[in-house]
Amino acid sequence: MRLNRKIDIGILVFLAVFPLVFSAYRTELMGKTLVFILFAISLDLIWGYAGLMSFGHAVLFGIGGYIMGLARACADGVPDFMQRYGVTEVPAFIAPLQSPGLAFALGILIPGAVAAVLGFFIFFSRVRGVFFSLITLALAYVVSTFISNQQQYTNGYNGIGGLGRVLWGVKFDLTQLYYITLALAALVFVLCVRLTGSRFGKTLRSIRENEMRLTFLGYDPAFFKVAVFTFSGMIAGLAGVLYIPMNQFISPNEAGITLSTVVLVWLAVGGRGNLTGAVCGTMIVYWAQLLLSERISNAWTLILGVVIICVVFFLPQGVVGKLLDIVYHRQMREVLSSNDPS
Repeated sequence: MRLNRKIDIGILVFLAVFPLVFSAYRTELMGKTLVFILFAISLDLIWGYAGLMSFGHAVLFGIGGYIMGLARACADGVPDFMQRYGVTEVPAFIAPLQSPGLAFALGILIPGAVAAVLGFFIFFSRVRGVFFSLITLALAYVVSTFISNQQQYTNGYNGIGGLGRVLWGVKFDLTQLYYITLALAALVFVLCVRLTGSRFGKTLRSIRENEMRLTFLGYDPAFFKVAVFTFSGMIAGLAGVLYIPMNQFISPNEAGITLSTVVLVWLAVGGRGNLTGAVCGTMIVYWAQLLLSERISNAWTLILGVVIICVVFFLPQGVVGKLLDIVYHRQMREVLSSNDPS
């Protein structure tokens, strides 16, 4: 069994027993970590495998989150924050979200559709490299500003709170919701492992390494970019949907530049182009942030920033990538020594 599969199983076992060992507070934090793992996996598909560095991926996360957030806020009629702005009935564009199943589906499909449309215009226009990154950065700023300005529908910078632990119209307790999130995250992880190990995944790596040569071989890189960006958007939307019952609150920050850049750090630390790295990087950085903030109230951001810089500088392939590299070289030495006739 490959080392990363062993790591995956170890992490899965750890996550499965976590609520049985730790407090409800820690379980809630780990539940949020599972949501962010899903989000990191969605970005790793386009950045780690296809080489598309997005500075606005949180837009897709935020769309899914706000769809579910508005669905929950309007489940029992017009919420208080809308009434403060003179809204007397649920707006027509929000009314369909009062169906829990439809809201869940739209929270996944609409981010995927947005990614598909955006990807179509960008990739078939031959936009690539830093220009793609700049477009997504601008998109994150525009979307977060738009959400903040629509106070009558989104409550602006204050966000939407008090949403409850409700999914598919059913109220769950924290432990039940945690295991549902874990099951969905594991399912998506396995699906992405199969995808990246397939011919499609090899084509994505070819785009990352040498897009021009792939074009000469008769492939259309734009088609594969749009496809993976769409699938990535759906996973990001699912993460946003699950974030609502786990966090019970959403604000424009979850659709803006801050979250979009933080997830890049998670992947850089764990090792991009490796789904196990996405999982480990998210857990390492997010929990380091939480634990340092609890123990060092003032200087924790500085300490964490220095550590991250050191990791990225000295381990450019990430923590998991470095570990796999060490194991590979050890195995190679063993093979060479066993074949040594002396």
